[in-house]
Amino acid sequence: MLAQLFLMTLAQGEMPSMLESWEVPSFEVVDETPQVFLVPRALKRECPRLGSVCITRGGSATVVGVETSEDRPDVTVLARGTQVAAKGGLGTASAQQPWQVQMVARFRASSERGPIIVAVFDREDQEGIARNEAKVLWHVNMGSGRDLGMRFLLSPVDGFEPSHTYLVRVVQAQGLRDRVLAEGDVHLE
Repeated sequence: MLAQLFLMTLAQGEMPSMLESWEVPSFEVVDETPQVFLVPRALKRECPRLGSVCITRGGSATVVGVETSEDRPDVTVLARGTQVAAKGGLGTASAQQPWQVQMVARFRASSERGPIIVAVFDREDQEGIARNEAKVLWHVNMGSGRDLGMRFLLSPVDGFEPSHTYLVRVVQAQGLRDRVLAEGDVHLE
């Protein structure tokens, strides 16, 4: 393990020109494969409402904020940033830089053993939401439970755009219909 860490650090240190503008040599690995994790008690306290999906930044290249409105519930806002200190100056986010997302879904009721689907929809495409046409889908196999934690990227390559709000929905198929376990919104900037 230590040898792998050393080799990874050495390789990143020798090839800085191959890194994207948002990647800085560090121990954090930017990978497009979603990571599923057990939700610790502290994160459950930060996301107490059952049936909700709580979004935070999933890495140091993303900044989190909250957009408030009298007409609707507060919406988490994620903005792409750069790791300025490591770059030695001011930097701007690349148009292809993904948003790094950490999601905690607190289910309305326990899920059954089997696949769970995490889908992300564009809020501006209400017809697509009605037809279940997601921008991205992930299948997670898990036992019965009350929550799900995931870290993933929302990339412009996959059609995600700044100044758009997206619905994150966690569902489980039950016979001929899908049971919505949790959902929530995130706004990308």
